[in-house]
Amino acid sequence: MSDERIVFRNANLIDGNGPARSGSSVAIRGERIEAVGPDADIQSEAGDHEISLGGLSLMPGMVQTHFHSHFGAFGDGVRAPSLGLEAAPPYLSMLAAKNAETALLCGFTGAIGSSNAHVIDVSLKEAIHAGFVRGPRFLAGSREIVTTGEYSDYANNRNFFMQLGETGLTFKADGPEGWRLATRIEAGRGCDVIKISAGPGHGSSPATDIIYPTPEELRACVDAAHTLGKKVRAHAPSRISILECARAGVDIIDHADRIDAECIEAILEAKSYVVPSMLWSERFLEFAESWDHDASPLPISEGFPETPTEARARIAGVRADFEYTCEAMAEAARAGVKMVVGDDFGTPIMPHGEYIPELELYVKRLGISPVDVIGWATRNGAELMGLGDEAGTIEAGRLADIVIVDGDPLVDIACLGDLDNLRAILLGGTWAKNLLEPNA
Repeated sequence: MSDERIVFRNANLIDGNGPARSGSSVAIRGERIEAVGPDADIQSEAGDHEISLGGLSLMPGMVQTHFHSHFGAFGDGVRAPSLGLEAAPPYLSMLAAKNAETALLCGFTGAIGSSNAHVIDVSLKEAIHAGFVRGPRFLAGSREIVTTGEYSDYANNRNFFMQLGETGLTFKADGPEGWRLATRIEAGRGCDVIKISAGPGHGSSPATDIIYPTPEELRACVDAAHTLGKKVRAHAPSRISILECARAGVDIIDHADRIDAECIEAILEAKSYVVPSMLWSERFLEFAESWDHDASPLPISEGFPETPTEARARIAGVRADFEYTCEAMAEAARAGVKMVVGDDFGTPIMPHGEYIPELELYVKRLGISPVDVIGWATRNGAELMGLGDEAGTIEAGRLADIVIVDGDPLVDIACLGDLDNLRAILLGGTWAKNLLEPNA
């Protein structure tokens, strides 16, 4: 590795800890940040490669914490009885590689996998490490552990007659020992994060207040995962599922639509992270509420065919959940719950690459300040990856995971969504994108 320093001058520094600081310099040597400070405080050295940013913003790389690596197989919805069966595993693996590169080039230098089929996340992580695939730092997700008879038990519910031998990204288990064994199997296959299904709802269906696994099953899963140095994440929209997952020590609570004061208290005690993932609900409602249900069935639906009345009732339930979550999630953030960003990208109404509208939603609908939302995406995301001392902020000694932006995301966070504004991206001091110099 070259000993030459890269020194960025005249940056609008967004360090991940507070307000922007203009007129700043950042020196990088190898894979790490060597020095940060006002321009006058960072002295030039022989051999430095200096780049004047002319006031462009320099910030930490962001982290996608709910990354479905192989979603988006055909761009027009799921064509299979179960997610993960849309296409052959080699096709889905190539799609995962494409999505990983997309995330990196959108300024996300880290990602945490959510449910996936065929151990694709583990293979993707290994391919990134080997240099075969361009992608962010990555924690591999597992199949989603489900209980018999729940919505995602594709082998036994509405698809029982298909006699599915392969159920894609789900893995059925029952009883504490069954859940303990399933967790060990997924961990043994190389997964870093064990995904579980804890309750129904979110996005396109209301969060009915039930929980799928028993408290004993939850604790068995968490105990087995933590013993093996793995994390657990839960699809938990309903109030009871949020509460019981926090009490069991689940690390990542996805969606949390019906979070309340008791849930907040349990989450804070458990030091769990919450992935609000609210963009999917907003996009679904924009589409579903404009649909003529009398003329034709809604193409995005849950379960068996619905009557127009049933469809309207379901959509009204999603709307009620969404309006509730806008208030409750903002309160949870004010109470100190650690939030991170990520959503179910890879659907027709929310493709991979359209990541920044999620951040905009938190600013515009929840009233969270841009500096705090940037902190969710950078500092909190790095902490959740286990890189709290290594990444997520622009400080001396940290990994040089950096995004350089034409615009100030603390004034208009939407500027991050225009790829032309992302002038450069570095991952561990190596250029993933460089539009700063014509010959770079």
